[in-house]
Amino acid sequence: MKSVEIFKTTVKGKRNAAFLVEEMQTVFPSYKISIDLDDRDKVLRVETRTGMVKAKEIIELLERRNFNCEILNS
Repeated sequence: MKSVEIFKTTVKGKRNAAFLVEEMQTVFPSYKISIDLDDRDKVLRVETRTGMVKAKEIIELLERRNFNCEILNS
């Protein structure tokens, strides 16, 4: 079962985005993760084919790195 979660973030800069994606891939190796820095909401998209996206853990990881992160309601 495929699960996708979209987050609004305050991530700025390609270096920060690359660092965060790499860290999240280490913690969640089965997730497909991307950050769209061109979007006004700096959208973080997380997809998994195994179970549900662990949204709370994703939010906590970004907040530990001093970025705001919240689920973007569709």
